[in-house]
Amino acid sequence: MFLLYVGEAIKMIISLLNQKGGVGKSSLARALAVEFARNKWAVHVADLDGKQQTSFLWGERRKESGVDPSIDVSLYSEPKTALKAANNADILIVDGKAFADTHALPIAQKSDLIIIPVGISVDDLEPSLKLAVEFVNKGIDRASIVFVVCRVPDKGDKEAMNTRASIEAWNFSVVRGWIPMKSAYSQAMDKGLSFTETPFKSLSDKTNKIIEQLFNKAIEQQTAKQGSA
Repeated sequence: MFLLYVGEAIKMIISLLNQKGGVGKSSLARALAVEFARNKWAVHVADLDGKQQTSFLWGERRKESGVDPSIDVSLYSEPKTALKAANNADILIVDGKAFADTHALPIAQKSDLIIIPVGISVDDLEPSLKLAVEFVNKGIDRASIVFVVCRVPDKGDKEAMNTRASIEAWNFSVVRGWIPMKSAYSQAMDKGLSFTETPFKSLSDKTNKIIEQLFNKAIEQQTAKQGSA
């Protein structure tokens, strides 16, 4: 556990969006929710993928297992309805559809932080960068977009570093480090846990460092937004 924020609670919306499925979007959403809740923030997760229902079903497993802290997760079919949930929580985490579509822009426009998870393959990277550029072209602040390199296989460190360098070359932010592809993570989520709650301290610490960077980025962006209002 790490201390996320000390001081007056503020409301924020964090969205996880991508053009690809299976790159770690829902995994990051669940980990963010758990760590914010651990630090006494009122968290709500909006799962917009009615077909996969990945975060929603995870929330049900967590509830059935009695895991603390409990996480409030609901399914939504429309961004407008999901975004209204921000009124009843300190943190609204929006887990977008597996393939970003017309839902993505209205979510991005309301988000304090837009997280784009990406794998190390060109097939993952190119559409993810295309999505980020599209957001910027539609008026989204480039500084509110951050990439996370995910699902890096063993001995994939060089590829992960190359992926990070490519993202930075396009003038987008990317967190330090990356999320490795480990069975312990999927096993934890099968039990309603997040990948910061594995029984292996080194693996949990690795993802915790990613989550902490994302939180700090969200606070930075929302503070800047309030200062310019």
